[in-house]
Amino acid sequence: MKKIKYILYSILSVLFLNSCNILDLKPLDKLSDEDVWNDPSLMQLYVNSCYIALPHGFDQYMQGSYTDELWSRSNDYASQELLAGALDPDNVNSLPTHLNYWGTAYSNIRKINTFFDKSQGSPLSEEQRNGMLGELKFLRAYIYAHLLWCYGGVPIITKVYELNEDYSIPRNSYEECVNFIVTELEEAKSMLPDRQPANQTGRASGDACQALMARVLLYWASPLHNPDNDMARWERAAKAIEKLIDTRYSLQDDYESIFLKDNDEIIFARQFTQSNSTVFSMVQGRSGDGGHGTMDPLQNLVNSYEMKATGKLPCIEQSDGTYRPDPTSGYDPQNPYKGRDPRFYASILYDGSVWQGRETETFKGGRDNKDYTGGGSTWLASETSYYLRKFLDESIPPTGSSQNPTSPWIFFRYAEILLNYAEAKFELGDEDTARKYLNMVRRRSSVQMPDVTDSGEALRKRIRNERRVELALEYHRFFDVRRWKIAEETEKKPLISMEIIKENDQTKKYTEVIKFQRNFYPKNYYLPIPRTEVEKSLGVIEQNPGY
Repeated sequence: MKKIKYILYSILSVLFLNSCNILDLKPLDKLSDEDVWNDPSLMQLYVNSCYIALPHGFDQYMQGSYTDELWSRSNDYASQELLAGALDPDNVNSLPTHLNYWGTAYSNIRKINTFFDKSQGSPLSEEQRNGMLGELKFLRAYIYAHLLWCYGGVPIITKVYELNEDYSIPRNSYEECVNFIVTELEEAKSMLPDRQPANQTGRASGDACQALMARVLLYWASPLHNPDNDMARWERAAKAIEKLIDTRYSLQDDYESIFLKDNDEIIFARQFTQSNSTVFSMVQGRSGDGGHGTMDPLQNLVNSYEMKATGKLPCIEQSDGTYRPDPTSGYDPQNPYKGRDPRFYASILYDGSVWQGRETETFKGGRDNKDYTGGGSTWLASETSYYLRKFLDESIPPTGSSQNPTSPWIFFRYAEILLNYAEAKFELGDEDTARKYLNMVRRRSSVQMPDVTDSGEALRKRIRNERRVELALEYHRFFDVRRWKIAEETEKKPLISMEIIKENDQTKKYTEVIKFQRNFYPKNYYLPIPRTEVEKSLGVIEQNPGY
């Protein structure tokens, strides 16, 4: 036994004496820091991996399901709490990362800051390093912008903190964050091409920087963040937007096709391929008997689409959030889907619409209704009588296909730029220009809605409803109603579905039904910061008021 112990001690002694050499050996099963920061190709792959920080919308829980756009069959505890105005620092962690963004954001900020630190002295050429730095400055600015819209002012961190450093950093003000983001984007613009070449459209560009800057400044000028209505902020936003007007982009003729492939309306988007496609089309849309849609458009959204002939909303919203038909609009309650804004037909599958060669049946007992008894799974059938059509390629079956969808997720497109400009010019008192750019969007050849001629508060409402329709389901509604500071009105109204009964004589009866009664409190304009994040800061990070 003593001999065995002696041998073991001898081996350990040799290992200890030679430990420096052993520890200096490069691992054979993974890349070392030295490998990454001395190889331009690996550094570019590192930059590419940072794009995952941008939350795209092809998710099981689209942001629209936290607004009056969509109803999610899979609404979890936290989403129900958000809709009821009862979100708190403990249950907020159950939200998807596009809303519960704090932890995801700062882990990616640290990753980006690491590149800024480690890439100094690398073998990159000046052109290579500037391009990568430009991309990462844009990504860091986008992350901070998304944090800003979710939480208000947040800590600005631009370095990598070591283990023994004090990393309890207090929150910066909203204005300080805006100024930081704008500075980042101006620097990034100088390092990037205005527009990336066709095979690189998923990369940050100078125009993507300008589009983000315009949105950040528009939000900063909005009532929630600009209670004194400082006109200088609106002017600054308008000037930022102007730099993208009449440049390299144009409205596409066909509204539906914008969301299916790359085109000249897209300023910046996340591109997908067969190998990295999402499962979005497998959990949305209509598929087979019994239906297949985890998130379904609400009647609230359907009622926002105007009548084609008159340009009027089909129904008048009541003070309790329910609707009654407007007899002057041309709307027929017994034929509710006739004569609507063409964008309705391109975005929503409704009872009677044709999809993949078959008529949609969302009436009670129909083939796409939860009460269907003719076979097929009904557990994912629509609970609102509607299915999504926007973003979905009709040539690809939602299930049972070897071909995956590759529709891009669009972060910025030209129509938003025009609507941003219409809003900014209206708030600056230039109603003629506001109407001009609003009507440009409405005149898209596949849409051709009547020109808006309103003025004053009526024009403001038309601009806001145009955003709701044109940008439906594109992650704008959640932040729009908050920045306009109208959420205490809009988010207290019930979510509404449509019930359709097919009578024996084949006529149909349409009845709007309250699906969920929401609530909203002043504290809900911002999300709560997760309690764990506040505690980790040892109280330096202040929780949003009211939580």
